[in-house]
Amino acid sequence: MQTEYDFIVVGAGSAGAIIAARLSEGGANSVLLLEAGPKDTSPLFHVPAAMRYAYNAPKYNWNYETEPEPYLNNRVLVQPRGKVLGGSSSINGQLYLRGHPLDYEGWAEGGARGWSYAEVLPYFQRLETRIDGGNEYQGQDGRIRASTMGSDNPLTRAFLKAGEEAGYLRTDDVNGGQQDGFGYLPKNVAEGRRSSTAYCYLRNPPDTLNIQTGCSVRNLVIQDRTARGVRYVQRGQEITALARREVILSAGAFNSPVILMQSGIGPAHQLRENGIDVVHDLPGVGENLMDHPLTSLQVKCTQPVTLFKHLNLFSQAKGAVEWALTRKGLLANNHFDAVCFVRTKAGVRFPNMQIALFQIAVAEGSADFIKEHAFQLQFTNQRPQSRGYVKLASNDPFAAPRIRYNLLEHPEDIEELKAGLRLSRELTEQPSLAAFTGEEIFPGQHVQNDADIEAWLRENCHSSYHPSGTCKMGVDELAVVDPECRVHGIENLRVADASIMPVIPSANLNCPTMMIGEKTSDMILSRSLPPSNLPYFTDPNWEVSQR
Repeated sequence: MQTEYDFIVVGAGSAGAIIAARLSEGGANSVLLLEAGPKDTSPLFHVPAAMRYAYNAPKYNWNYETEPEPYLNNRVLVQPRGKVLGGSSSINGQLYLRGHPLDYEGWAEGGARGWSYAEVLPYFQRLETRIDGGNEYQGQDGRIRASTMGSDNPLTRAFLKAGEEAGYLRTDDVNGGQQDGFGYLPKNVAEGRRSSTAYCYLRNPPDTLNIQTGCSVRNLVIQDRTARGVRYVQRGQEITALARREVILSAGAFNSPVILMQSGIGPAHQLRENGIDVVHDLPGVGENLMDHPLTSLQVKCTQPVTLFKHLNLFSQAKGAVEWALTRKGLLANNHFDAVCFVRTKAGVRFPNMQIALFQIAVAEGSADFIKEHAFQLQFTNQRPQSRGYVKLASNDPFAAPRIRYNLLEHPEDIEELKAGLRLSRELTEQPSLAAFTGEEIFPGQHVQNDADIEAWLRENCHSSYHPSGTCKMGVDELAVVDPECRVHGIENLRVADASIMPVIPSANLNCPTMMIGEKTSDMILSRSLPPSNLPYFTDPNWEVSQR
């Protein structure tokens, strides 16, 4: 069975769903969108508070794991990735963060021309409708509906006030001209519903967009160093679909490099080791894997204001009914309502630490809530220097890849996380938050000196589920795609997802990946938005002061 389209997009996730929708707009192009998972019909994908059930549901998850991580006491890290229409935008935590303007200035300076802050900001704006916003940095006509909420919660107010008491800045919008400081946390949630790319871009598709689910890609059809199509299996039948114009890989930081390598594009020695004919030796495929290392400070709460009061059948049943009838109430929020971006020391030009308030505590290493009033401050270093890889396990195109982050390999990553713990503890000691802070649960007050903190980090730090960088964009020897997202050395083939990020941005990755989808679709169609001239903030005292 053979079919032919103008474009084939592999992966209906955070970037791929947007690219397919944009390319098929107006009926000018026929587009085949292939997704390995099912449709997003379950309520799990639409109820904001159901996120922990969504990303733990095996049916909708690639269920990958890392190899034993050598710098984390050889622990194996789970890697939930969305296997459903919308990809990880359908199962993630809905933290809607763009990153710092200087992240994108760094991309452009490093060889990703066209990806400076002035050039990506219009695409961030085109993405969204900020329903509670109104400043010039936000979007007002986009498909992703985003908001902040939780301002009426006493813990949220105490956290924000504690930042001011500790001498930090306050920001009206961490996605605006000033990321630095404490502010409400934007989320791709509005009117009580998750804004996934499936819900916002793939409903009521035009006739020119053919969305196929349950499709497992074997490899690309490559002839004369030109991508001609895709071979995939659906319901036991192998199908070859041909592309008249281009194939776009948007299968994510794990699966995009795997599909390239299974197609003979990648490090020649690794391909030969796995019995795959080398079509094009591209050493950077699967290299440069990045993630944000994550852990948390957990403390008992001295006042009954946390989500623990809702861990009973009555509250949850009431919340379910309220959400079903009104899209409001307990289930209409992901309950990450406040965040800060700070620098861990003088001499760091822009924030390298994110601390987010979660109004309940989750037992470390599990998905179970601690059974008492408690809250946690989750902290992550935003620009880690450790790098890992994604490699083939075999020439079986459907085998899980070998994944290793090498988290905490670089000594600076350890130092930043040590500072993250100390800064989080300092926040709980400020008058506003101290009024709610009881005994420290995790790591516990016995963990104080550098050696103890490092040992605790290596035993407990884990992934933020932000894999990126494995098909790096740029012009250096490890670059896989050029600044137009075209695969070096192969015609009519692009990669557009988190794998192309040359350096991981200072943010959760869903929003930047959606921006990549919007911007790449314009590149494919030879269009562009005019750059922005809006300014952005950097602390004038960054060289001499931590805050």
